[in-house]
Amino acid sequence: MTIRSTDLLIERLLSAEIASPACGLTMSLAAARQLAAEAEVRARAMGLPIVIAVADGEGAPILFHRMDGSLPASVEIATNKAWTAAAFRMSTDELGRLAQPGHMLFGVEASHGGRVVLFGGGMPLRREGKVIGAIGISGGTADEDKIIAAHALDHFQNFPGPRPVEGAEK
Repeated sequence: MTIRSTDLLIERLLSAEIASPACGLTMSLAAARQLAAEAEVRARAMGLPIVIAVADGEGAPILFHRMDGSLPASVEIATNKAWTAAAFRMSTDELGRLAQPGHMLFGVEASHGGRVVLFGGGMPLRREGKVIGAIGISGGTADEDKIIAAHALDHFQNFPGPRPVEGAEK
């Protein structure tokens, strides 16, 4: 990686704004429920019992949903995928590519007490260019988890926009 590439990554990470109540964009529990419902529909169609975690823009949990028959390990993995996608403002598989030997974030998975996930299934949720939350899916292969998360995210783009928070400037 060149210095220029490192500068571009840092610029990209810093420019991916996190939404705050002050800007009127937040991840609501209602939207998190819709995301979970869409993810479950896709998972059922694929025959996979999964765990779904939705976090706010800073990675704090908003919703946790575990389908019957899901793997016990998926509980922590889904939660950490949502946290990783919010904390790094990118998908977990994209972060995984940047964390390979010789790349600029090599070794990042050793940070944050081992919470960082580097394989598919975690994706940030954006509104108006701001990260308002993240979804984490676990229960299938990394590719299957990514497909389910992408399905929920595609439907999220069609949800009505979040309502302004009372008292937020317009």
